[in-house]
Amino acid sequence: MDDEKIAIDVGSSSVKVYKIKKERTELLFVRSIFFKDGFDPEIGIAKEKKEELFELVEEVKKSYGKCSFKVIATSQFRKLSPEARENFVGEFFKKTGLRFDIISQEMESLYLEKALVGKADVEEPILLVNIGGGSTELILMQGMKAVKKIDLDFGVGTVLNRFHKINEEYSGCTVKDITSFVKEKLPEIKNNVRYAVYTGGELNYMQIAEYNLVANNLFEDKDHPKKISIEDFSLRNEEIFSSMTFKELENKMPENPKWVHGSRACSALAQAIFEKYGINFIIPSDSNIIHGYVREELK
Repeated sequence: MDDEKIAIDVGSSSVKVYKIKKERTELLFVRSIFFKDGFDPEIGIAKEKKEELFELVEEVKKSYGKCSFKVIATSQFRKLSPEARENFVGEFFKKTGLRFDIISQEMESLYLEKALVGKADVEEPILLVNIGGGSTELILMQGMKAVKKIDLDFGVGTVLNRFHKINEEYSGCTVKDITSFVKEKLPEIKNNVRYAVYTGGELNYMQIAEYNLVANNLFEDKDHPKKISIEDFSLRNEEIFSSMTFKELENKMPENPKWVHGSRACSALAQAIFEKYGINFIIPSDSNIIHGYVREELK
């Protein structure tokens, strides 16, 4: 086990734990912790959320004590004031013995690009879409090159804060309410793009939530076996908002039901992006910044 590493990806609303051996990256589990709840840029992360994180890290260390560890944090933690950031990083090290690495928006985009570059062997441009709790990254890829990067300072949390009734048993707002809101925030892209790779556990979620996925015949890659049309994606979103109860949605992920608390918001936000830029087909992906970290830093 000495050559194995454990990577912990700490986002705004979830912590993903991965095991890395050589170039194989395996997701061990996901735990939902809503760091934005009780968050204050000057004071820092709420005490109970910090304790949840510390307990989780200790749990992982006990299970994988012989491995080396890497902790990467994104969006919400970038909002900490310099003093609050220094205090939290120090407290994290004191409690866990590990470095808490808050990466920049630029590094997050780079890791996302590295996670997927070369995967889609098509001549047409492809839009990479990564939606987090407090930020969203869009990368326009042409072959092996990123030709445009757009970092947006809003994400799932923005939608949840704006549309408070979204997680009622049947959503108290419509998909169109959210797509109209999001589209006003999106910049123009001049390139004509038909395909998007939608990252961050979306393949797993779409399979669990029974989206109409079909075989991906756009390019061959074992990590991206499925695709879905924008029409089928939008139709299933409508059903999850209006015909599926929130409890039914939670029951589809019994090991971590809190994960789906952001799924309606995330899917509607993604739909707004796809509609805005004229996407025809979506390739759901479980790849994220950790896969890029492995390809870039551990190569």
